[in-house]
Amino acid sequence: MNSYLLRNLSGITSASIEKYLLFTGWVRDDTFNSTRMWVFKSKSDPEFKIAVPASEKATDFYPQVYNLIQTLSVVDGKTEQEIIDSLKSAYTDRLQFRIITEESQGGKLPLDYAARCLEGLKDLVLYAACAEENAKPICARTYNSAKRALEKFQFGQTQIGSFIINIDVQVADEENEQLYLIDAGAPPDEPPEHKIIKRIGTAITQVDGVANRQIKIGDLIENAYRDGITANMCDALSKLKPENTEDVTVETSVYYAEALTQTVSPPKVFTLDNSHFLFIDEISKRYKDCTLVEDVTLKGTIKMLSKSPSAGGDEEENTVRLLTKIDGQMRSISLHLPPDKHALACNAYRDDKEVCISGTIDKSGKYWFFTEVTEFTVI
Repeated sequence: MNSYLLRNLSGITSASIEKYLLFTGWVRDDTFNSTRMWVFKSKSDPEFKIAVPASEKATDFYPQVYNLIQTLSVVDGKTEQEIIDSLKSAYTDRLQFRIITEESQGGKLPLDYAARCLEGLKDLVLYAACAEENAKPICARTYNSAKRALEKFQFGQTQIGSFIINIDVQVADEENEQLYLIDAGAPPDEPPEHKIIKRIGTAITQVDGVANRQIKIGDLIENAYRDGITANMCDALSKLKPENTEDVTVETSVYYAEALTQTVSPPKVFTLDNSHFLFIDEISKRYKDCTLVEDVTLKGTIKMLSKSPSAGGDEEENTVRLLTKIDGQMRSISLHLPPDKHALACNAYRDDKEVCISGTIDKSGKYWFFTEVTEFTVI
C-alpha cells in the first residue's frame, strides 16, 4: 500500500467502520466468534457478508480497510473518497475548505495568503463559538468559553487537490457507544462543538442564498446572526480571498458525525466565488452600519409614562419612553421598569430631571426598545 493511501486512511477505526455499516443496511453476525475479526451481513441479502478487522492494532488493518472500501464503493455506488470521508466522520464533525486559485493548481500558494487562510478559519470557529455563547450581530470581545471551545478543534490532515484544509472536532465518544445506538431511545443533547459547526454551515448557506438572489441582504441581517452569520464571521471568511485581484474559488463541505445524525448522508457542499466574497463584505458592512442589538448607556429625559396589563394579566406593566440622542440623532426609546424604578422615573418626569439608563436595546424595527435594563438612575 502506497504512503499516500495509508495517510488518507488515517483516522478510520474499527468503531467508525461499524458505525457506517450499521447505518447503511448491515448487521453484526453474532454467530461468528472471533476476537480478531467482525463479520457483518447485509439486511437485504443475509448471504452477503463482509469481514472487518476488530482492532486498529492488526498488522494488516489498513490493507483490509482499503479492500473493504473498494467493496463498499461498488455496493453503495459511491467513490472511494466518499466512503473514506464517511468513515472518518462517524464520531467527528468536519469543515472542509478546498481552495482553488491559478497558483494552487500548480501545487503552491503564497505563504502570506496561506497564513491568512488559517487565521481566517481559526477566527471563523472562534467567533461562531462566541455567537453560540451570546448571539449578536457583532462580537465586541471574545469570550473565554469560546477560546476554550476553540482548543477542541483540530487542523485535520490535508489532502491532495487544490489545497484542501480540514478542521475536525470530535463530537461523540466511541467509548460510550450505547449512547448512540439507533434503538437506544432519544438522541443525546447536541454538544457545544457540534452547534458551532452547525452555525458555520448555516452561515455559509445564508451567504450562498444571498449570492443566488434567494434572499435580500436587508432581510437576512435582521435575524441571521441568531443561528448563523455574524459580522465577525464575515470578516473571518473574507480572509480566504487573496488580497490581490486574483480569482479564487473555495469549495466548502460540512460533514456531521453519523453518531449524532443517526444516518450516513453526503456533506453539504457550497462553492464560494468572487461574487460570494463581495456579498460577505457587504453583509459585514451592513451589520456594522446598523447594529440591530446593542448594549448601551444612555442619558436623556422621560417623555411618557404609562401602565398597561402584562401578558399574564396579573400585574400592570410600567412603560417609560426615553428621549435621548443615539447614533447622531434624537430618538424615543421605550422600556419597562419594575415598580420601584418606575417611581423614580415618575419623579424625574415631574421634576424634569435627566436619567441614565444602561441595558440592551433592539434596533431591528421601526420603534426601538430596551430588551433589558440593567441600571436606572436619576441624575
